[in-house]
Amino acid sequence: MALDPDPERMLLQNLDGILPADEVHIWRADLSFPKNGLDTLRELLAPGDHDRAARFEQPGLRNQFLFTRAFLRLTLGRYLQVEPRELQFRTTRYGKPEISNFPDIQFNLSHSGKVAALAIVRARRVGVDVEQIRDNVDPIELASRFFSPREIGWLQAQPDSERLSSFFVCWTAKEAYLKALGEGLSISLSGFGLIPSEGNSGFELEFYDNRKESRRWSICQLSLGPDLRGAVAVEGTNCRICLGTWQPEIPR
Repeated sequence: MALDPDPERMLLQNLDGILPADEVHIWRADLSFPKNGLDTLRELLAPGDHDRAARFEQPGLRNQFLFTRAFLRLTLGRYLQVEPRELQFRTTRYGKPEISNFPDIQFNLSHSGKVAALAIVRARRVGVDVEQIRDNVDPIELASRFFSPREIGWLQAQPDSERLSSFFVCWTAKEAYLKALGEGLSISLSGFGLIPSEGNSGFELEFYDNRKESRRWSICQLSLGPDLRGAVAVEGTNCRICLGTWQPEIPR
């Protein structure tokens, strides 16, 4: 059995920090935050976070980074029972972030537009991707550059009215898998195929040069909003998805 094909059957009601080994928790955060709450969030961040934020010239992007970083630290801090600013991060050889002082917890963060998604799991690699559906892309043209032949055929078979949305369904699944793998661009996007399985939200993973890899991963679509497409990839099987909405406790 792979990931729970109906992730909305288990919703996280509150951030209690309890993470069983057979669950992957996905927290969705709305980045449309009140500006007067930023001062409170800044106090939760480490000096390195402020240094990175200062590199953004546009105030909107700078504030969005600060909010997203606070979302990451607050959420992980609750699971690990530590103060948010005490978390120490490092990056792997290919740039994937990890918690250096708590290696058992694996996480991955993605954001698009005004929404961020954070996946958290124990002792498994995990990747999450969320994309806002944009109508300024040509799905067939992009698919011809980055998708496998089987994925291109699947996309071409979709109704015209659903082709753009279907492109982002497949794209987010591929991105989630690559982020979970944590090997950067060492694997070609066209070197493997991900096709939504018939009748559920899971994906069939096909490797053209390493079929054993297909049985080591579970990949599932996420329901994060009407104009969004998202996916999570987690190492192993028998892992249930739990979705929750994160609400910061900041003054309005």
